[in-house]
This record gives sequence, structure tokens and C-alpha cells, in this order.
Amino acid sequence: MTNQELRQKIEYHNLLYYQKNKPEITDAEYDILKQKAVELGEEIEVGSELDSRFGKVKHSEPMLSLGNAYNEQDIEKFITKVKKLLNVSKLEIMCEPKVDGLSFSAVYEDGRFIKAATRGDGDYGEDITKNIATIKDFPQVLSGIKDRLEVRGEAYIRNDDFLKLNENNDFANPRNAAAGSLRQLDPNITANMPLKYFAYSLLGGEEKTQDEVLNRLEGLGFCVNKHRFLAKSVDEMLQFYNGIYNCRCNLGFDVDGIVYKMNDLKLHSKLGSTNRAPKWAIAHKFPAAYGKTKLEKILIQVGRTGVLTPIAKLTPINVGGVIISRASLHNYEEIKRKDIREGDIVVVARAGDVIPHIVEVDKDSRLPNAPKFIFPEVCPECGSRIEKVDGETAIRCSGEFTCKAQIIEKLKHFVSQEAFAIIGLADKQIEFFYDIGLIQQIPDIFTLEEKLKEFDLEAYNGWGKQSIANLLNSINSRKTISLDRFISSLSIRFIAQGTAKLLAKHYVFFENWQNSMMKLQCYESFSELMSIDGIGEKTAESIRSFFSNQQNVNMLNNLVSHLNILPVDNNKRSSALSGKIIVFTGTLKMSRDEASNKARSMGAQVSSSVSSKTHFLVVGQNPGSKHKKAVELGIKILREEERLSLVANS
Repeated sequence: MTNQELRQKIEYHNLLYYQKNKPEITDAEYDILKQKAVELGEEIEVGSELDSRFGKVKHSEPMLSLGNAYNEQDIEKFITKVKKLLNVSKLEIMCEPKVDGLSFSAVYEDGRFIKAATRGDGDYGEDITKNIATIKDFPQVLSGIKDRLEVRGEAYIRNDDFLKLNENNDFANPRNAAAGSLRQLDPNITANMPLKYFAYSLLGGEEKTQDEVLNRLEGLGFCVNKHRFLAKSVDEMLQFYNGIYNCRCNLGFDVDGIVYKMNDLKLHSKLGSTNRAPKWAIAHKFPAAYGKTKLEKILIQVGRTGVLTPIAKLTPINVGGVIISRASLHNYEEIKRKDIREGDIVVVARAGDVIPHIVEVDKDSRLPNAPKFIFPEVCPECGSRIEKVDGETAIRCSGEFTCKAQIIEKLKHFVSQEAFAIIGLADKQIEFFYDIGLIQQIPDIFTLEEKLKEFDLEAYNGWGKQSIANLLNSINSRKTISLDRFISSLSIRFIAQGTAKLLAKHYVFFENWQNSMMKLQCYESFSELMSIDGIGEKTAESIRSFFSNQQNVNMLNNLVSHLNILPVDNNKRSSALSGKIIVFTGTLKMSRDEASNKARSMGAQVSSSVSSKTHFLVVGQNPGSKHKKAVELGIKILREEERLSLVANS
């Protein structure tokens, strides 16, 4: 490969990684390309061209990439060089995990958050101010801070959150998901993503060491990685490196190495930087966990929302100390792009050392005339037609109410920890009760006790009087649930825990939420749903689709008859407006949305039409036909001032 070809290849992968958030090679493979370039004397640019859709932000100091080290010799060489440049015999080195996410910079003026940007090309970044502001626990105001302060950090997504998020297999790994989340034009989409962050740098402070910087960041309210160590020798640096490497699978987030920094900040200025990396820090990368094995068969799994996910069944192989027998193939496009076929010899890697995936196919060992994999034209579980939704990579089974796989996965989710948390109904028990016909849909869980009066469950191995009693007690203890957890339990597409909390907070009471959702065909109700921060059109359409199906409505009505669904704030039950149906008409002093939200926050149900069930009609200037109808029905009419007084008194 010539220098020019190598440079073009690196630029191509830079574009995929930094702009498109859809890399085609692993970080380790990319590092190999960079190493080759360095050996050939090629300078590697940081990042890629900025995305023109975003505003451009100049960094006060360049956000450079780090030089890489891959073994003990590289680290010893780095430390020896630094000691020689500084003419010292001892150094203090701060060791921090290298989190695999998206770097960002956040600027504060007199304690107020005003600007955030991606690393971009190092000198300029993309403006992501509104997106960073949506991250939970990210400080908007810093008390006692004067003048300018800049905080740098890494945004990431935890592995468990990624698995829940990636039902549609839109992302290859948590890093891509985090980068794609932050680089959204619509901050409402970002707000709906489970983004987290670690802060690691502070510009404009008076701290003298990196240790003091991290402590100050914690004191200011920023999230700082607790896994860090102040080393005084190469041996201590390597001990920390090996400790994190050995426990990395238990951290909960992807780490691809350790960053070593001179602890004394004065040394940063003395050592300076090259045009692409600081001389006072280096990244000690973890070795890639690879292995070669045979892909025996491509299986198709059907999830609770109907997504067909291809899974590679592998001849078991030990990769990085873990036996791998299956790997995700993400989606049909991934199979097509990598030309993966049954019987191939494949290279398997543990992405982030957690999620196994296939890196590439050894096509030299492929059998002649090996057939291409043909994605099924019908659902392999139920035979229903499959459908591809515009704008999504996912292929779905259309048999939502007849597909056994979808039904069972929805039942499993319903009883899971993030929903009803019913102890004793694990995956195997759900499958067992479904197969013997006792639990065929969600409401059946709460009628199980009645059914068991006429069913001899003790005849089945593993079920005795005590185990049956324990299960029924567990089910009965879960009949009271908060509105947000209830909404999350229903397996509505795109409604994860975060979105469910937004809905519960807005509508407060189950009745409010249900009544509004049943009217989503009306412009007013749909517009109100779309007005909630964090609810985008895709999510709103999914909710409307759910409530447009009579089978879902019947299931919901049956289910809630067994439950006590609590509002997000029980104190709001004492409101004088609690349970009252209110209608607004005319021009109000506050916006209609603001008035409706205020009424709902006090427990009222807001309706768009007057009927005999209406309790109050609140009138502004120039009321319309609703006023006339309310008079005819004898409904109490309040001027806006009276309504505000009622709210204040309650």
C-alpha cells in the first residue's frame, strides 16, 4: 500500500468514525493503520472535517488526540523521554481509564453554562450546546465561580443501557450510540438517550496538579471517574493498567486503555505538544481480544417489538478469557456489507471487550460456491410477513399479536426489574406458563391465582405448595406501581424508562395519560404530546399506533382493572382540581399549553370538548361555542383569574 493509498484509507475511516458514527473497522484495526502511517513518516490529522449542519466553535486550547502505547516497552520509553526532557529522576503520573465515548468541551461564564462543542478537528468543534444540556446531572450553574471556566470530558453510554437502546440494531457499539446521540440537530432526540459523562480536565482554574483538578471537578458537581491512581513508577502504572484490564468487563462501560498524565500541571507547559498530541500524556491501549472460529449457522431472533436480529452461532472459542459461542450480526445490512455466509471462518472480537461481534470473514478459507445468506421473507417464528420501515435499518415481523416470540419477550419485559419486578417469574418461568396456557397475555399474570384453583400446578416438576404461594405473593405485592414504570412496562416502541418518566411527569395521573392517548387522532392531543420536551415525532407516532389498535386498548383496560397506578407525585392528589375535567376556551393570558400543563400538574383532566361530564369551563377573552354549550348544560364557568385562584388555594 502506497503512502497516498494509506492516507486515503485513514481519511475514509476518519469520516466514518468522527462524522458518520458508523465505523467499518475496529479501533484496534484503525490503530494499526495509524502505526503504519507513522512508520512511513505520514502525519495523521486529528478527527475529520466538521459537519456543516452544526455551528463552528473555536477551542480556547486545541483538543488534541493522544499518542498511543501498546506494551511495557512503549511506556518505559515514554517515561524515560519525559525524565530526560525535564532533567528529573522522579515523576508522579495520574492514571485514568480511557473511556470509549465522544470528547466534548463545556464553557462556563461566571458560573453559567454557555457553550459546548465536540473535539472536531482539534482546533474547531461542532456546537452541541443544547445537546450537552440534556445530559442528566450535567451542571448548568456552578456556584461561586467567576470569569471563564472550561471543562472537558467524555460522553458515553453504559453497556446495559446500550442493550436496551439498541433494539433496532441501529448502532454497532455504545461509542457510536453516544456519538450519534450528541451529534443530533434536534436536542429532543438527545434528551431521550441514556447519555452519561465523565469530566477529566479543567481550564481556567487555579489547581496545580491533575489530582487537584479531578477533586475540584467532583466538588463542583461533575461526574468524575472513581477509578484513578497516582503512580510514582512504571511498575505502579502497569499495576493499575492490569487491574483495570482484568476487571474491565465489570465496569459497566467501555474502556479501551489507560491514559497516563503528568500530575504536575506546570510540566504540561514545559513539555508542550506536537501538532497532533501532547508530550505530557499517552494512552496505553488494551490489546484487542480476537479469535478465529467457524460460523456454523445464522439464526434469526425476534424481539418484543418484532425486530428480526441475525445471530451468528459459532464453534465455541476462548476470546480474552471468555468462551464465545454466539455473536451479534446487528442487521441484514451488516451481513450484506461484510458478505458473511454460513460455514465461513470468521474473526470474532469482543467489542469494548463486552459484546461479541464479527470483525471480518477469512474469504481465502471459504468453500467454493458457498451460498449467500438469504434473509427470511417471513417471520421464522410465526410465518407472518416481514416489513422494512423507512428510515430504519430494522426488519420487523408484522404479527404483533400472533407471534409467540414477540408475546413471550413482551411478557419477560413486563415482569423485569425495570418494569413490574415480579420475583419468581424469570425467563424460564414465563416460557413455561406460556407453553402450558396459563399466561398468554399480560393481564393473565394477575388472574393466575384464580386459574390455579382449577389447575394442578403441583403435578409439574419443581412446583410445590410453598413455591406456588411465594409466586402468588410476589405477583400480588406488585399490583401497585408508579405511572412511569407502568408506561415503561407496556413495550411500546421507543418508550424506554427515560421517555416513560417524561410522559408520567407531564400527565401526572394514569387517567390523564390514558384519556389523552386515546385522542391522539385529534390534532390538539397529538400536538400536546409533541410539545413535551424529549418526545419526537417518531415516538409520538409509535404511541398513536399503539392506542389505535383495539387489541392494545382491550389489553390495557383489562390490565388496569387489577392495578393501583400511582401518580408521579402522591402529594398532588390533595389538589382541589384532582380528578376534575376542565375545558379551556377563548384567549387566555397564558398560552393554552401552559394552562393545560398547569391544570394537569394539579391532577385535573383537560378535555378539548364540553360535555355533561365537564366540571369547569375556564374562559378567556372572546369565548366560542364551548361557552354557549356550557351554559346550556349548567356547567360551572370560571374566569381565568378564578381558575388561578383555585389553583393557588389548592
